[in-house]
Amino acid sequence: MTTTAPPDRDLGRLVLPALVLLVGAGLVLGGFDLDLPLNIGYLGPQWFPIGVGGALLVLGVLLLFDRPTPDTETGPEWRSFGIVVATLAAHVVLLWLVGWIPAGIALFWGIARAVGSTRALFDLGVAAVFSCAVQFGFSAGLGVSLPVGLLLEAS
Repeated sequence: MTTTAPPDRDLGRLVLPALVLLVGAGLVLGGFDLDLPLNIGYLGPQWFPIGVGGALLVLGVLLLFDRPTPDTETGPEWRSFGIVVATLAAHVVLLWLVGWIPAGIALFWGIARAVGSTRALFDLGVAAVFSCAVQFGFSAGLGVSLPVGLLLEAS
């Protein structure tokens, strides 16, 4: 008779929560360690990584206690994983070549396709709006300019 390890002892399920907790702790500690000028008020730039890190710590703890039921257990979705990896690689290259807005559109559209969306033109429109909103939020809201790309810098 063969036995398998109970689901709560499956160490493979602890990898994602451990990574999320590690990144969250790194963001919180890094946020507290930022060197800030003296003229920064109470809510300075250090609170963004601290807030994101805190949210990741909560998510990591929730992931530790999340146990899928056997009915919903599925195998790895290699097609979706491949699309996500290809989309991220394309995003890095496009970000360097053409800048944030086209690279962001490709990133958001590719991820939407990877998670199973079948509305290509709708996804492209949403990706364009979201990419432009991120560009506007960073430039107008935070005063941070996102990359314009090698092709636009050369002209």
